[in-house]
Amino acid sequence: MSKSKVDISTKLDGVKMRSPFGVSPHNLDKAWFPGTKAAELYLKYVDAGAGFVYIPAIVPGDSTDWEKKLDFKNLFTNQQYVGRWLKIREGNMILGHIYTAKNLFNFLPWAKKLIEILRSKLPEDVPIVLQALVHESDPDKWSDHVKRVTELGPDIIELNTGCPVGLMGVVDTRKLPPEAKWGMAMGAAPEVFFPVLEAAVRATGLPVGFKLTPESGYPRMMYITEEAAKIGARHVVTTHKYFAIAPPDIWNGGKGPFPALDANCPADMGGAALRLSMYKATALISKNIPNINCFAGGGITRPEHVVEAIMLGAYACQTLTGVVQNGIRLITRTNDWLKEYMVKCKYESIDDFRGVALQYIKSTQETNFPYYVAKVDEKKCTGCGRCAESYCPAITMKSVRRRKLKQLPVVNQKYCSCCGMCGFICPVDAFSYVQRE
Repeated sequence: MSKSKVDISTKLDGVKMRSPFGVSPHNLDKAWFPGTKAAELYLKYVDAGAGFVYIPAIVPGDSTDWEKKLDFKNLFTNQQYVGRWLKIREGNMILGHIYTAKNLFNFLPWAKKLIEILRSKLPEDVPIVLQALVHESDPDKWSDHVKRVTELGPDIIELNTGCPVGLMGVVDTRKLPPEAKWGMAMGAAPEVFFPVLEAAVRATGLPVGFKLTPESGYPRMMYITEEAAKIGARHVVTTHKYFAIAPPDIWNGGKGPFPALDANCPADMGGAALRLSMYKATALISKNIPNINCFAGGGITRPEHVVEAIMLGAYACQTLTGVVQNGIRLITRTNDWLKEYMVKCKYESIDDFRGVALQYIKSTQETNFPYYVAKVDEKKCTGCGRCAESYCPAITMKSVRRRKLKQLPVVNQKYCSCCGMCGFICPVDAFSYVQRE
């Protein structure tokens, strides 16, 4: 079987996509990026092979007067959208990033112009997913907005009930004001979200999905998703950004580290670490609630991650972290790698391996823990002693006479429970695990 014979297309909500991979919704400041300019960027994703176009956070209303009369003189004095990125690292390790903003939203005219341009250039098998967002919890207002969004001509509508921006202006979340009951706050509150979802589904003939906020927690996310599927939601995005605070600068009196900000603002946390949370949500929802499609996103930075998510039940995958870190070429590289992988594994279509890993998702009570012990590969071991310096009572160091090594770890099988901590600690992967003698 050759690469030309494998089919990497998929369907989300019954809508065909030429590839299961594309770019997560990210906001472009409408002042700098009008619909014509934004279209240029989205079409770069499409040219690279993206399976879909994802338009973020469309809200009711029109542009402000100053935006209609925009010039660069008033741009910097009246700008209502200000966002800031911050890389979070410890030493040489990049833990992720956080992002804070005042405003992240786009009005209907902006989306209308953007979709008009895209429709004239998009292949038939590259659908448009459009996010709808209303800054309050009134179901009737959501219904009216979804009707107007439908008229713009997207293929799929997604309710943005994972956006953290609504909470960024609220420091004391013990008493949330009514205006905070949208985005992340709404997504974590079933009594607010369900009537909105029901109104949205009734208002359109298009498939409707929603973005799951991790702030809903587990197991509430399972309840929310199951009930949402009963109401009519066709897909769920299985992760979004966690709410976060940047670490204070300990060498500057605790000042916040954001560039060009006078405060340490509440922010959303993203990056590679989100991938494991995404796997959890994708696997558990796919295994237990099969009547809703999982749209996996969060921390995807390598082609292999797409396959992993699909094996856990995802119908399509999205990334922003991957494009930020690796450039748009990641899309092309992922599609090429996916075809090569499918040829090697003799998969003809995405459906051949979707969900195959779910059979191995079990509770710890159902899981068998066989009796194994740790074994040291003396050829790999550098004798650093980190394993023996940890809390493990089964490992001690013995003296050896070698040109490069003065000591090697010894595992006492009597005390080894095969917890795997030694393998986690070892910098050269010198530990393996074998059946107990």
